[in-house]
Order: sequence, then C-alpha cells, then structure tokens
Amino acid sequence: MLKKALLGAFVLLVLLSTGLFLWARAVFTGDIVRVALANQLSRALGQPVTIGSIAVTIVPRLTVNLGQVTIGEPARIRVQTLHVGADFRALLSRHIEHGRLELSGARIELPLPSFAVGDSTSGSSSNAPVELISVDAIALRGVEIVSGGRVLTGDVEIVPEGKGLTLQKVTLVADKTTVNLTGNITDLAGPVGDVAIKAGAVNVDQLLAFANDFASASGMEPTTAASSPRHAGNPNAAFPGVSSMNIAVSLEADRATMGMLTLDKLTSNARITGDAMTLEPISFGVLGGHYNGALVFTLGVIPDFKLDATLAGVDMGTATAFAGTPGVLTGRLSGNLHLAGRGMDASSVIKSARGTARVEILNGVVKNLGLVRTIVVATSGRSDRTGVGASGARDEPFTKLGATLTIADGSANTQDLRFESKDLLLATAGMVRLDGSSINLGGKVQLSDELSKQAGQDLARYTQEGGRVTLPVAITGSANAPQVRVDIAGMAKRAFTNRANEEVQKALKKGLGDLFKK
Repeated sequence: MLKKALLGAFVLLVLLSTGLFLWARAVFTGDIVRVALANQLSRALGQPVTIGSIAVTIVPRLTVNLGQVTIGEPARIRVQTLHVGADFRALLSRHIEHGRLELSGARIELPLPSFAVGDSTSGSSSNAPVELISVDAIALRGVEIVSGGRVLTGDVEIVPEGKGLTLQKVTLVADKTTVNLTGNITDLAGPVGDVAIKAGAVNVDQLLAFANDFASASGMEPTTAASSPRHAGNPNAAFPGVSSMNIAVSLEADRATMGMLTLDKLTSNARITGDAMTLEPISFGVLGGHYNGALVFTLGVIPDFKLDATLAGVDMGTATAFAGTPGVLTGRLSGNLHLAGRGMDASSVIKSARGTARVEILNGVVKNLGLVRTIVVATSGRSDRTGVGASGARDEPFTKLGATLTIADGSANTQDLRFESKDLLLATAGMVRLDGSSINLGGKVQLSDELSKQAGQDLARYTQEGGRVTLPVAITGSANAPQVRVDIAGMAKRAFTNRANEEVQKALKKGLGDLFKK
C-alpha cells in the first residue's frame, strides 16, 4: 500500500512538473515575450537592449533564460546568458517580481553607454505578455570588465536599492592580483557612493584609467560642455563633459605601482569625481622611505598631478637610480614637497614638475665631487697631502646636505644649499638640473680647523673668516662628472681685504699708542 502511495505521489510530481514546464514554456518563451522583455529593459536602462533567445527551466527554481543579450549601440555590454529567477506566485500573473538576475559570460566595455536609470514598468502596457516588476539581486559570474587594453575578470554580487545598489561582494582579478570591493552606490546616475577596496596590489595608472572611462562623456549623465571646468581651455580633457560622479573610496593595498614606482603598504581615503581623483590622506612606502600627505590626479589621457607631502628616510641611492643617474648620491632624505606636474613616468615628472621643496639628506656621499681634494691642493699648492691622492678621495662624504628648492622647467634653484662634513662647510646658491645633466652653483667653502692649519699661516691669515680658511668656489659640470673650481680672483680679493683690514688695525694701534705717549 505504501509503495503504491509513493508511486502515485511520484507520478503526480512528474505530471505537475511537466505541466509546470509546459505552462512556463508557453508563457515565458517565444518571440513575443522576448521582444517584450527587451523593450522593458530598454526603457529601464535608456539604452537599446537586444535578446537573441529565450528559454525556461523549472529546477531548482522557475527561471527564464535570456541568451545573447546586448546593451547599447554599439553594444558595450554583452551577456551570453541572463538567468531571470522569479517569485512563482507573481509568475502566475505573468509578472517577474523579486527576481534574481544571474549573468554568465558577461563582457562590459568601458566607457559605458549613457544610462538613464528609471522604472522598468514605465510606459509598459498591462497587455504585455510578461512584465518585469522588480529585481532583488544581481550576480555576474565570470564577468570581464574591459578598458582599452586592460581587463578585469571576476564575480560580482549586487542588490538594487532605489536609485542605487549595494555591492555585497565584488572579487576581480587583474594580472594575477585579486581586488575585493564592498560598498554602496546611492545613485547610479552619477554614480555616487562609498566603496572600500582591499587588494594585494593596485595599479594606480589603471585605477585612473578606469575612473577616466567611467567619467567620460559616454558615461552616466554628463554635464554640458559649457559647464565643464575640465573641458574649458584644457587640451588634456578626454571628453566634452564632466559626469556627476562622486565616489568616496577607502583604499588598502599591500603594494602598488604608480608609473614605474613601486609602493608598499598603501592606505588612503580617496574621492573620485568627474574630473579628478583625490587621495587625501595617503600613506605608502617608497624608495626605501615613507610618504605621507595628499595626491591629486586630474582624469585624462595624460593625468596632471599635484602633491603635498612629507618624506622620511628615502634612500637616495635608489632615488637617483630611478631618476636615471645611478650612483651619484647616497644618504637618507627627509623633507616637505609641494609640487604639481603632468604624467606618471620619471621623465615626464622631471620635465613638468613645478613647486617648492625643503629637503635634508643625512650621512651620505656625493660621488666624484672631489671638493676637499680641490680645496687642499689650491690652498697648499701640493697634491700629496695625506689622503688627497688616495684612491676614492674624490667621493665626498657628508653628515648633512640640505636646501630649499624652487622647482620648474626641469631644474631646481636654491639660495641656501648647505653641505656639512668633518672637513668643511659649503654654502652655495644656483641651479641643478633634475636629471643631473647640469650643475651651476657658486658660494663659499670654509675649511675645518685641521685643514685650515694645513693651509699655511699666511693663507689662513688673509682668507680667514671666523678663524677658518674661507674660499669662494664654483661647482659646475654634471651629476656624474662634477667640477669644483676655487675662485682665485675672489680668493685674492678676500686676501687683499683681510690684509688691508690688518694694516688698518696696525695703524690704529700705532696711532693710539703714539697719542697716549704724548
């Protein structure tokens, strides 16, 4: 008896399932339904939507499967299969309510078409064979997001909420690096919202490129060209209008790349708008040291940048190698930078940078400078002084090298460069090309007590300042081959002045002595 009951229940289930399948196929397939759904999606998105095929499955949930879906003209979004799972009771009324959309094999090309996010039922007819009423969740499996030659792949799960959506889980992979995103987009038309990004690595160049594509004129609801501050008089503008995009981003990455620079432990609060990406505050390790401050990039094919930062502990050996002049300087740099420029590679940054900086380098060596050698030879007339002719004596160690710099046109100008070592104190003013190709500095060098004694009594008497030999010098040449020259004419002038002062002092003493004798 039990076996008959079970067999009957099974047969009934098969009949019901078959009937449900035949009913669903009759109601939710066919060209009329396919066209109706395409029209409703087109009205909802404000872009042409085509659906190549339509089918239905009932296990594990009644699902309408839309094949070869494209959005936009030309198509920027392509979906191999769009699965539409819906509430069964609503389907009895030929409504798709509380639906779940799952996209398989989706490909999204940036920049996106201009969406006008609205109500899917707007303008729909009650006589439509199927009406799309609401969607509770959207999942993209194996999605590809393409911008130029850059491709991100991964999975996305979002929940529509009013004019926006919640990013429940977004996992994207690029260049074997995984990026995780969560957050809320409150208005898709901007877009506007808050997003958190955590990644093993971030490519800032690609992040800028993706932001630029989202903000382009063919993106979501751009402002008019006349109102665009970025377009007006800006040849770097990549599009005629600026979108109303405003996304706050919390960014964490174990490492990042920016141009050719490699950054460590990057953390920042960023804001991406229609014309710029602002990272403030931002902190990361760079060139063996650390950067704290702010970075602003304009969006465009070649971004402009502005930075205000405090640097600490930067390895100058690594920094000069990055700048293209390896081995010319060592030590650890700290300072404050206030710079603006254009581009992301070292050459572009050097050529375009402008602004000011205060830097100080501790406990380093200027390669091949030969400052002490030149001064000792000039003051003693001999090149066989202890250590002067020794191998490597042209490398100049220092305890502190500091300057206030004005940077423009590929050069750094200073009025207060100061070089301190155990042997001498150098104070100069002038210009240094940022690529190291040219140096033009002039000032004075003051020898230590020990070297002043080696210079001889007469020279010490007639060139001294504060009891030490003080000489005018000029430093020219390049970073790889600097040339130090003692200004003989200037030295003679100082000697003459000191000798004249000495004679005046003698005359005064003699005159006063004769006066008192009388």
